[in-house]
Amino acid sequence: MAYTGSGTTVQIGKETTWGTAVDGAKILSYTSETLKSAADRKTEESLIASTAPSGLDIMGIKVEGDVAGILKPEFAGYLLKLALGGDDTVTQNSPVTGAHTHSIPLVSASDSLPSATIIVDRKGAVRKHTGCKVSSFKLDGAAGDYVKFTASFKGKDESTGSLASLSALALQSFKTVGATITIGGDSYDAKSVSFSLDNSLEDVGQTYGSGLYVNEPIHGQRKATIEVDLDYSDDIETLIDTNLLADTRIASIVWTLKSPSVVTGSTQYTVTLTLNNVMLTEVTRNVSGTGIIGAKISGQALSISSTEPVEVSIIDATSSAY
Repeated sequence: MAYTGSGTTVQIGKETTWGTAVDGAKILSYTSETLKSAADRKTEESLIASTAPSGLDIMGIKVEGDVAGILKPEFAGYLLKLALGGDDTVTQNSPVTGAHTHSIPLVSASDSLPSATIIVDRKGAVRKHTGCKVSSFKLDGAAGDYVKFTASFKGKDESTGSLASLSALALQSFKTVGATITIGGDSYDAKSVSFSLDNSLEDVGQTYGSGLYVNEPIHGQRKATIEVDLDYSDDIETLIDTNLLADTRIASIVWTLKSPSVVTGSTQYTVTLTLNNVMLTEVTRNVSGTGIIGAKISGQALSISSTEPVEVSIIDATSSAY
């Protein structure tokens, strides 16, 4: 029997111990997934076997793949916590009573990224993938569109699972209508923005004790970048002279996204990404025809003194830390 993708489900739950399965805590609004188990098979070398190898045995198993979808308020904070990994500082009843502000930085070099169990119902079977850490994370927001995410995972193993009984997603997705971006405190009218985070997960590999499975991967030095597409203007030339062709960092680039749904009163569900001490790596502005000249700004956040290179702020209805 063949199955269609409509009606399939992806759930995710944050693990207490790496590789120890938990139930799903959040439903992801997803558009595609590529999660799979990869088996490392080795050929048994023998001169006795002349027509074909005498063995092709499994020596290792690992889980890897992506989940892509549209960002929604129900799981935005949960997913961003898994991606950035730092401690969530919650300011309750702020900015108004009934709404709560979460501030999540990158996890420190000496701590561990959180891991998750991802459960996928493809109709033919429900499978759970444990020990999944975010290897890379991307947010894309084109003008007049929804905010889309792609999370790439590296995990431990896969087995038969079951879905948790969770409430259906009911809030409106984040979109770019009403979104803002400021560069060095100045507002820019962007056509699209893309944020990328590479956690540089290091494969620890196998040991005698780990058996077929790899040990817990460890994050390395993170790389957080941003790209902004916009119309060419005099401001672009200023950025080139001041920040691209000189060692002058931009104090911060701030990208604010909103859902039309409200937490309470008129306070909307909000995600604000802040990249600090940004060094521009590329600025382009080229003429390609008679139409409007476009430009693109690319930059990378740096770790300077005690200032966090990246921090995300989430306003939602959850009063506890993620």
